Amino acid sequence: MSDSISFIKYFPLGLAMGKSFCNRTDERKQLIKNFEAGQHTLISSPRRYGKSSLAIYALNESRLPYVKVDLFVAVDVKMVEKKIIQGVKELLSLITSAPEQAISLIKDYIKNLKTKWVVGTDGVNIEITPSLDSDPLSNIIDALQLLEEVLHKKNRQAVFFIDEFQEIGLLNEAKGIEGAIRSVAQEVKNLVFVFSGSNRHILSNMFDNRARPLYMLCDRVNLQRINEKCYIKYLNHIAKLSWGKNLSDKMLAAIFKLTAKHPYYINALCNKIWSLHEKMPPAVKAIENIWQDYIFQEEAKTAKELSVLSGLKKKLLIKIAQGYTKELTTKSMLISLDTTSASVTKALRWLNEKDFLEKDRDGSYSLVDPLMKDSLNLFYLL
Repeated sequence: MSDSISFIKYFPLGLAMGKSFCNRTDERKQLIKNFEAGQHTLISSPRRYGKSSLAIYALNESRLPYVKVDLFVAVDVKMVEKKIIQGVKELLSLITSAPEQAISLIKDYIKNLKTKWVVGTDGVNIEITPSLDSDPLSNIIDALQLLEEVLHKKNRQAVFFIDEFQEIGLLNEAKGIEGAIRSVAQEVKNLVFVFSGSNRHILSNMFDNRARPLYMLCDRVNLQRINEKCYIKYLNHIAKLSWGKNLSDKMLAAIFKLTAKHPYYINALCNKIWSLHEKMPPAVKAIENIWQDYIFQEEAKTAKELSVLSGLKKKLLIKIAQGYTKELTTKSMLISLDTTSASVTKALRWLNEKDFLEKDRDGSYSLVDPLMKDSLNLFYLL
């Protein structure tokens, strides 16, 4: 396989950019339309569905200046303040070709603030720093309003992308931080906010609860698994580049069955397929063996994820992995699990909220993670 047809390029396990980005056409159009209209947006899905890749790909397509702020390690309000102010500084530097002009605008704005700010440059980058004894929530508001003011003066539009936003919902100061962001977001004309996160339950509580500040603020993009037809087109394109022909229907069916069309695991499995079979496509049995090896490779990681669960929750996951997807509170099932109906209902609700399970419209349950499902069937028995 030539360097120009590197499987790594087409099946990344991190951000999918450029030619490695597959489809999401409707979602991209919706996001770009929202950026241009000044509509704040929430992107949500289970983990590893490609939220960050989608947002960044759409932002690059829009050609608008943007900054990505990741709150994954935001453990308190001071860390959130630090991350947001850093994002403001980066975006100010990005939209300003003449830092001195921007600093003049900033100084005109901050002279009316209660908090004292230090303003300057670090080479070509703009630096703004609040006084050490100032209030973090007020600083978040001031920094974002300052960014809006500069954008307004320069007649520019920009996007402020906050990833792993659910981490705010876990903090004691959650409502205060949400209120600070809301107070800015509902007034801005030039700055657009995009929020993304992987805990749908926490995000729903933050954005759908009437008692929370961010209620009714955003348009929604709820990511589902990519359509099979889109994957077929994408995989066959790479197969032709690599081996000169399309994948067989049986090969495609095996890939989709093993991964359940989960975006991360499509990439993980195909990454291994292409790396191990450079000269010609493998047989279906070889693909199944690659997946089996992957299960063993990830055994410790899967065990660690399951270690946080109670015995009943593990038992329910095992039962669902084995195909018992409905009627989980019948008398025979309760005897098998040695528990009560109320306990099963409570455990299922928790597993669904934590994205171990998905509940379909017909009331049936399925595991979100196909590797975990197959691991449970291989290593855990009831």
